[in-house]
This record gives sequence, structure tokens and C-alpha cells, in this order.
Amino acid sequence: MKYNSKESLLDDIRSEHDRLCARLSEIPKARWHKPGVWGDGWTVADLVAHLAEWQRMFLGWYEDGLQRATPQMPAPGYKWSELPKLNRAIWEKHRSRSQAAVRADFDSGYRRIVQITEALSPEPLLESGQFEWTGKNPLTTYIGPNTASHYRFALKVIKRWLKTTAAADTDTVRPNKRLQPTKAQGGTARKRITRPRLRG
Repeated sequence: MKYNSKESLLDDIRSEHDRLCARLSEIPKARWHKPGVWGDGWTVADLVAHLAEWQRMFLGWYEDGLQRATPQMPAPGYKWSELPKLNRAIWEKHRSRSQAAVRADFDSGYRRIVQITEALSPEPLLESGQFEWTGKNPLTTYIGPNTASHYRFALKVIKRWLKTTAAADTDTVRPNKRLQPTKAQGGTARKRITRPRLRG
């Protein structure tokens, strides 16, 4: 998504973050580690850890850039063409962590990025060539995908998962009408009599 102002960027980040957090708050803690949310058995905790790690990586790129260092993007040992491999490594890194731990990382990363965005003037956010490490791209090219766009993606994944699991739960408890006896008016089951077919 292309942003035309600092305010539109911040509004998008905050609104998508709030929508995602509202949905997360509706999920009981016991379900945060239930597999099947996304990918190869991902859980809600895995998904939130994924968001938190990409926030952390962006913050690392930004801090390296401030120190006049060249960030290793997207991560040390990985190329942009190896994102599936990187995301798998992120999943393996965080899969055993608690709901509270991954949520704390996600929240702190979000607050730090918003703080950085608020402190910058529109020019370094929106115009290309402001940071050596971003090349011809504006900083928003890296902020947006690791915040608002990522939050939108996660919300869609969670909604689809909740809808699927709700349908599965309904199917589990739904009575099979074919197995229910047909009741007569008096309240007793009506016995079906099979008459022999006459041949003539």
C-alpha cells in the first residue's frame, strides 16, 4: 500500500493493529496453541510470533541504518527469494514459546515502530533516498508491510480459521436426523411395517 501522508500511515497501522488485537482478545488462551491456523500446523501463538519477529527485523534494519551499517536483509543468511525458508526458521524458533511471551514481543515491537514513525517528519518517511539502506524506496516501503499489511493478513487468517473451526464444532454436535425415530402423535416411536409385495 502506498501512503501519501504520515497521518495516513499512522492511521493504517493503528486501525489494523486495533482490529487484530480485538480479535485476538476473543480467543481463549487455551486455543492459542491449537494447530491448523495457517501453514504447516501453525497456531495463533505461531502467527503472532511471526508478526513480532518481522517487526523485530524491521527495527534491526532501521537501527543498523542509523549506525551507517548495511542491514542484512531480510535476515542474516537469507535472501529475499528465500522467504519460505526464513518463515519456517521463524516458526521453529518461536513454536515452543508461551502465549504471554509472544504477545509481549508483538506489543513492544508495535509500540517501538509507532514511536519511530511519530518522531519522524513526513519527508524521511515518504520520500525515496532518505536512507542509504532503503535505496530508491521510501521508508514506508518497509514499515507498511511489517505492520498494517501484516496485521491485515493475520486477521484474515484468524477469521478463516475461526469460521472453519466453528463449522467443524457445529457438525460434531449436530444430531443426525436419519437416526432419530419418527414419533407418532401420542409421543411414541412409530414402527414402520414392511408389507410383502404381491406378484401377479
